[in-house]
Amino acid sequence: MSVSTPVHMHHDSPDTVGRRDRLGVILLIVADIAFVGSLIFTYLYLRFLNTEGAWLPEGMTPAPSTATWLIVICLLVGLFTITWGVRGMKGGLKSQLVLGAGIALLASIVAIVLQFQQIASYDFPLNDKGYFAGTYSSSIVTLAGANAFHFILTIVITLGIFNRARMGKYTDPASWQPRIAVYWWLWVVISAVLVGLMTTYVVSSPYIQ
Repeated sequence: MSVSTPVHMHHDSPDTVGRRDRLGVILLIVADIAFVGSLIFTYLYLRFLNTEGAWLPEGMTPAPSTATWLIVICLLVGLFTITWGVRGMKGGLKSQLVLGAGIALLASIVAIVLQFQQIASYDFPLNDKGYFAGTYSSSIVTLAGANAFHFILTIVITLGIFNRARMGKYTDPASWQPRIAVYWWLWVVISAVLVGLMTTYVVSSPYIQ
């Protein structure tokens, strides 16, 4: 004789799920702000300290900033187009979100290609132990790696939005996922601009040994 036990499944409402996911993304952005802030602080601290003239040793030239601003331009294009797409979704134009997210996806792919090319172009000298000869070079490579990590997450997020929009998943003009993607894009652009300004205009140490 077998006894069957009824199982009651509890499902949260879409609004509850949306609020929880929005909070999760906001917390992720806050944590990433703290991470990027620590990198910026480290860069500025080492630059000012310039222990034994090790910030920019003699003979080392700063990395050119051209690629940095090309990356920022790509990110601005991506932010503009995905924001434009979300506004179209709110107005009932589903195809506008598909187009906006698609262009943003291409922009993020171009940005990460440029970022890896920039990292590959660094020609900083090494010391006898195999480490970078200056703290400037170490800081620049770390910041570039953080940017690349941002771009990888951005590609994954934007690809998801593009695929779901293409499949017609966002039938509700108030869908929360595309709006959350815009929050992330905005932070990535702000982060890239801050790092670009710092590594372009705040290079030489004010403290000369």
